[in-house]
Amino acid sequence: MAKKKILAAMSGGVDSSVAAAVCQRNGYEVVGVTLRLKHPDPAFAKFQTCVSENDEETITELIKKLGIEHHFLDLYPDFAKLVLEPAWREYCRGRTPNPCTYCNFFIKFGKLLEFAQEIGAEEIVTGHYAQIINENGIYKLKRGSDPLKDQSYFLYRLTQEQLAQIRFPVGEMRKSEVRALARELGLKNSGKKDSQDACFAVDGEVFPETLRRLFDGSPKGGDFIYQGKIVGRHAGLHKYTIGQRKGLRVALGKPGYIQAIDPESGRINLVTGNEELMSDSFAAGNINWQGGSPPELPFHCLVQVRYRSKPTAGNVKTADNGGLKITLDSPGRAVTPGQAVVFYDGDYLLGGGIIEQVNGQVSNSD
Repeated sequence: MAKKKILAAMSGGVDSSVAAAVCQRNGYEVVGVTLRLKHPDPAFAKFQTCVSENDEETITELIKKLGIEHHFLDLYPDFAKLVLEPAWREYCRGRTPNPCTYCNFFIKFGKLLEFAQEIGAEEIVTGHYAQIINENGIYKLKRGSDPLKDQSYFLYRLTQEQLAQIRFPVGEMRKSEVRALARELGLKNSGKKDSQDACFAVDGEVFPETLRRLFDGSPKGGDFIYQGKIVGRHAGLHKYTIGQRKGLRVALGKPGYIQAIDPESGRINLVTGNEELMSDSFAAGNINWQGGSPPELPFHCLVQVRYRSKPTAGNVKTADNGGLKITLDSPGRAVTPGQAVVFYDGDYLLGGGIIEQVNGQVSNSD
């Protein structure tokens, strides 16, 4: 009987390496694939922190050790069009997007699934820390077992069709267990440091400024406003986000935080009290329900507004414009237009969307 063929995404990191090696050990025919997302201009690409020459050397060593077929996919044009350019448009409008959620949907679990079909692979395998549970033909996404590494927040846009063809071998493991298994399997990258940067980041430069240079954008300057008075100037609102404290370079006599950004005038409003950054209600749009259909509204659930933020209980109901209105049981800090809001029932992901309006601050997406 022929082995089941699966496509394993391999970044050079320990998580994806273990995922591929475990699947091979379990009897699958594993075909490796690595995404190349670097800018085609070497003068630009040499500063990027995504897959480096050292990573590709690690991948080459790994595929030799496993004895598997492997492909490099040059997907920069798709990545730029579907992920980077929309992110730049959001930053231009004073919003803070989450490009990873769109990269997962369009690239990692979009283009990769297309390639898997081309080569006859039945599933794709990645090193994501999340779990997929099949309950009577409905695929549910569950948080990864390691609470410090859980990546389910970034996966809320995935559809039932995509989830049915995805496997997360390390999702039920702790990071320490993944590293231990990598040593057991004889993988040389068992102790490799985790990447902390965005995949298109440039060392020493904030991500939106990298996008501005990439798309030859014109920064929109404006005033910093504190208590109704101009207290300074900034060179581009794309560099700033709600709740930000560092890098403001204004003298207020005490720490200042960004409370609101006006994309039309370029004005950025500052406050000095954390309580002025708190919100207990906001609206969201561009919703995706992971189960394929929305749960019965209204409902009460856990609401997470940033990847590293702690989920807060809240009520979700239909808004007048067809989107959602979310009311938190206790106020959340720096709820930001453009960011993803994700809904959980315990550890199970229900779906999510894009934050549009916070306590009267309107900033609609494209």
